[in-house]
Amino acid sequence: MNAPEFLDRASAMAIGEEWLAAAIAPCSPYGARDEQIRRRYLAGEEREANAQAARIARIAERFDLDAMEAVRATLARLPDIAPALARVAVGDSLEDAQALALLRFADGAIELQSRLAECRDLPDSAGESVDRLRALFDRGRVGSHAFYLHDSFDDALRAERERFEEARARFESARGRLERNVAESLGRAARVDEEFIVMRDALVAPLPAGVRVVREAPTYLLCEIDLDEETRALLERREKSARGVALAEERVRASLAQRVSKLRDGLVRTTMHLGEIDAAIAAALWTRRFACRPAEISSESGIEVVEGRWLPLQERLESGGGAFVPSSMSWSGAAIVTGPNMGGKSVALRTVGFIALCASMGLPVPAQRARLALPPMIRWLGIGPDEESRGGLLSSFAGEAVRLRDAFTVLSPRALLLVDEFARTTTPRESFAILVASLHAARERGAEIIAATHLAGVAAAAGARHFAVRGLRGIPTRTSGADIERLLAVLADCMDYRIEEVAEDRRESSDALALASLLGVDEEIVVRARAIVKTIAE
Repeated sequence: MNAPEFLDRASAMAIGEEWLAAAIAPCSPYGARDEQIRRRYLAGEEREANAQAARIARIAERFDLDAMEAVRATLARLPDIAPALARVAVGDSLEDAQALALLRFADGAIELQSRLAECRDLPDSAGESVDRLRALFDRGRVGSHAFYLHDSFDDALRAERERFEEARARFESARGRLERNVAESLGRAARVDEEFIVMRDALVAPLPAGVRVVREAPTYLLCEIDLDEETRALLERREKSARGVALAEERVRASLAQRVSKLRDGLVRTTMHLGEIDAAIAAALWTRRFACRPAEISSESGIEVVEGRWLPLQERLESGGGAFVPSSMSWSGAAIVTGPNMGGKSVALRTVGFIALCASMGLPVPAQRARLALPPMIRWLGIGPDEESRGGLLSSFAGEAVRLRDAFTVLSPRALLLVDEFARTTTPRESFAILVASLHAARERGAEIIAATHLAGVAAAAGARHFAVRGLRGIPTRTSGADIERLLAVLADCMDYRIEEVAEDRRESSDALALASLLGVDEEIVVRARAIVKTIAE
């Protein structure tokens, strides 16, 4: 059987894979082609994954944010020399634009080498091939943004250009003489241009010899000078010299291409090194910015997360002046998270999934400490971004059932299942039964499963560790006329998002009635609902 897909679309969206990919995206074409950024470490590669995460962490410690941003700015300016290398590989010559790209590439690679020379965790960005490349093209440098095939590249080229300049000057002199003669014949003070207009009412004599009419109009004649035999000979000589220059330039370009082709293998290795540097610096910058640390990746079962953070939400909260509350959990086999609505149960699951994703990519993780195995797959089941199952042809529960079926079809040891209020649209009794049965089945197959639910007794029935969000510290005061953002801010101030392990006999409350009141549900409905809850409890 083929290995299961590591992340399906719904799971990737739920835990923030797209956010992570954007956060560690390289900035050069070489980084975009680096295979490391697409690698997933699997069971049996624990040592390699640990080593890669430790390497990224050392780079993040070695350079501060400004230094890494400066490296990325240099990487972003590097031109892509793949087209130039492809041309020389098949024997084609190089145009000025490609020569400039090679020169700027060499400049950038040498600059990076000076910035990163003391970091042993990164490969060399320059070397003999790059040094020789810059020396080869440096004489054609014009400022920082242009290249010219200078005479110093080849003596024969210089001689051809000198012959051309002599031929051009002699032709221009002869043509200038003809233009002055025509101007004098027409009584004009200045030399006429190559084409000129003679007004009919100003013409008192026939046009002078050597003038040819190009177009006649009712009020004027458009004329040009007809070159004499001597000037035509000089023109032909000039054109012949121009062809000589073109041939000489092409010979020089071909020679330069041949010399670049001899450097090609070394330059290709350099581009691969630059891709590795780009990917590593992007990951290290992200690691330092979000205070990530290498996880302990083990071949043994169980997951431990201490002060874990789901970075997509942390970034949004902090950009708005808020703060993210980390979560800590440790279990092997199965775990349950309960707590109030909007208390962070789903975020706790996403945090675990995000940390597992980072570890599988050889990245440090956003946690004070973490220990886990490398999962062969991660699946999100229940509430999520992919609820329009099968184009709306299935009900919510049917869509969940299909995803549950698909997940268990390929379930294997160390797989990670994140179950968010699964089967919430069916009866509580059936939802309870399906969830407990799924917890048992996943654990028996060696998978790690953690589920968020409002249902009581699930942890005891499944023999699972039970964690709970602490919940509301008090009943928030209803604010009349407040907008939704203000109401959510009030709720956040009253909510204790910390997660703790609890005994199974703890009485759970979703704080739904307090939340309904805060959000403006008719107070008469809320009061009656509280009375009904009290009656049921008695």
